[in-house]
Amino acid sequence: MKKIFLAILVLALASGSWALTLKESIDIALRNNPTIIASQRKADAADAKLSQAFGAFLPTIKADGTYGRSWAQPSTVQFTTVTTAGSGSQTMTFGSNDAQNMKSLQASLSQPLLVAPLFPSYSIAKKGADLTKEDLRKTFIDTSYNVTQTYFGVLKAEKMLKLAEESRDMAQSHLKQVGAMLSAGVSTRADLLRSEVQMANSEVVLTKARSGLELAKDAFNNALGNDLEQEVKLEEEGSIGTVADLPEYKMLLSMAFNNRPDWKEFVLTTGINEENLKLAQAAYLPSVVLSATTGNSINEYPTFKSDVNSWNIVGAASWTLFDGLVRENKVSEAASNLAAQKASEEQVRNGIALEVRDAFLSLKSARETIGSAKKAVDSAEEGYKVSSLRFNSGVGTNLEVIDAQVALTQARLNHLQALFEVEIAKAKINKVVGKEII
Repeated sequence: MKKIFLAILVLALASGSWALTLKESIDIALRNNPTIIASQRKADAADAKLSQAFGAFLPTIKADGTYGRSWAQPSTVQFTTVTTAGSGSQTMTFGSNDAQNMKSLQASLSQPLLVAPLFPSYSIAKKGADLTKEDLRKTFIDTSYNVTQTYFGVLKAEKMLKLAEESRDMAQSHLKQVGAMLSAGVSTRADLLRSEVQMANSEVVLTKARSGLELAKDAFNNALGNDLEQEVKLEEEGSIGTVADLPEYKMLLSMAFNNRPDWKEFVLTTGINEENLKLAQAAYLPSVVLSATTGNSINEYPTFKSDVNSWNIVGAASWTLFDGLVRENKVSEAASNLAAQKASEEQVRNGIALEVRDAFLSLKSARETIGSAKKAVDSAEEGYKVSSLRFNSGVGTNLEVIDAQVALTQARLNHLQALFEVEIAKAKINKVVGKEII
């Protein structure tokens, strides 16, 4: 069903009839991203390794069978016996001059009763499987964040292109007005030249905006795992730049330590190091294994047959008393690795706290900037209207109008930048806490 949906989605996009939402974009990326596929395969391999570790506790049952044919030359023994009547020689032959058929069937069972290394080995495999799952979840989070960045990057580039077009249109309209006033003798050649410069500059900005949009679309396609030439059509959802409530920093930090995959990976790695120490220490303990064997062996000659049935049960114990200090050094190595891992805990904690604080302050700053940026736009629009009216009435200068145009364009650009900075800051908050909360 998912494949059918994806095929329909691709066809719709190719025909340009479907505008992608952010959620749909993320879903596509999570299906196509090669890094996610690789992480999933690693998680599958870790699960298989865990099953192997569990299987080491279970009995091993084997069945062996052989069938063959052999021949060996009979051996002859000659010996002499001495009696009171004299000595005599006798010859005896052992074996058969006929080929023999050999058949055997054997079943065996081996059950570990006390093998200390099995327990930490299983725990290491379990934590290793959990580690790969956290790595997969981290890849999901990173991919979602990258898609969100590029998604809003395209929307932002589209609005910047529209803003550049509006700026060009303002400059073009003013240039025509200056030209008409020059023809009427109420403006100067210098005003016309300055307006032409402003018009040329707006064309340069427009060209860069078009290029920026194409680059933003390429980045979006790359994040989704699409061909770079794939047509991009996005749907703008809700109101960009809005934040209902700003979460508290302490709450965000607490959520980060409860949810972040990289912190859970650190905890699991510490646990693996602890189990490695136990594994090294387990070499000091004895091992006890129960073995049982039963079978049947048949040797057939043309004139007779040997048929032997047998079984045995053996309990075997082994205990290494001295191995050239190998165990001691392995324990020392594992203990040092564990100590090094624990020593880095504070650094990892501080790094996570710094990321959370940076994301928190970025969102707070971006949200506060929007209000000031909107006021600047309102003032710049009013300033542009006033300067245009003054110039058209002959009491203002051309430079006033051009300055007002530049101020208005910059104010609109700053406001646009602030709106999308809020969206990226929201996405970063979700990333640093390890779950979607905004």
